Amino acid sequence: MTDSLVLRAAASQTLIRPALTDLAYKRTASIGNFRYTDGNPGLKPTYADQWEIGVEKYLGGGGILAASYFWKKIKGVVQSRLTGEVPNVTVYNANGTVNGVYDFDVYQPVNAEGSYKVSGVELNAVIPFGMFADWAEGFGVNANATFLDSSLTGQSDLGIPTSPIGLADNTYNATLFYDRGPLSLRVSYNRKGAYVERIERNMYPVYRDAYGQFDVAASYQVNRNFRVELQGINVGNAKTTGYTMDPSFPTTYELSGSRISLGVRAQF
Repeated sequence: MTDSLVLRAAASQTLIRPALTDLAYKRTASIGNFRYTDGNPGLKPTYADQWEIGVEKYLGGGGILAASYFWKKIKGVVQSRLTGEVPNVTVYNANGTVNGVYDFDVYQPVNAEGSYKVSGVELNAVIPFGMFADWAEGFGVNANATFLDSSLTGQSDLGIPTSPIGLADNTYNATLFYDRGPLSLRVSYNRKGAYVERIERNMYPVYRDAYGQFDVAASYQVNRNFRVELQGINVGNAKTTGYTMDPSFPTTYELSGSRISLGVRAQF
């Protein structure tokens, strides 16, 4: 459109083949949950008809502002569903004694019936602060956000309307960085909105609450061959929580803690 303003559009049909671990016929037992998890050699690919249109504004110093609108129709999504039951399974304790006899549920990855539509807006920005002042050379921000609107899938056998599994209505992340000479510093925040994690026994949706965490990274290039790196994951010690049907029925509380690593990278 101009030297620095670009309009892009694209349309395609794409497919994702099932993971080999889902295709392989195998059986994994979960004693605590009285559940078998099987593979499914009959899985088919997941297809998507999609189109997108967007505009990009290129700034000085490698910066960019971009916005796009996309639409997808997705068919054959692979989901884990209850497909059967194995009665009268004898469960043994570690010392060889009998714990009891139980009925085990059988879950398998299957292609969901029908299709659903997803549309949304994606925003991206890379802004080097050096374009505003010389003293800010090396500083900048890299951020993006996605806002979705998806059709309900009705996966629950009880008819409870649910959004597609694993798909949050909004996600965003931002990184404040300094990158100049031998020194590189980054502070990032990543957040994913609440989403449906699974449909328990094909009936009740289990949700994951919105989750966000801070990560940091620093590196120093000692010479052309060696670089010292420091990385911190989840430095704010964020926790993961979930519930079924309503937040007053919690199902998950996970606290992984922070992870700090220091290392040296060699390149020859």
